[in-house]
Amino acid sequence: MAKETKRDYQTMNAKLAEIIEWFESDKVNLGEAVEKYEQALALIAEIEKYLKTAENKIKKITTRFQGPSLEKEE
Repeated sequence: MAKETKRDYQTMNAKLAEIIEWFESDKVNLGEAVEKYEQALALIAEIEKYLKTAENKIKKITTRFQGPSLEKEE
């Protein structure tokens, strides 16, 4: 069975929170910090892409159900 690579928002957000919590702990060392910083930046980019996609879907749905007059008001 193929492993699903696409993550949902909750999973990504939980992983990012875990990394932030690690940085706030007393376990921080430079080598691991650089690696976790890189992971955090990648997660942030992935979350932003996910949210942008969701925003675009919502706009399309709204336009479909409320018609083109909604877009003219913006």
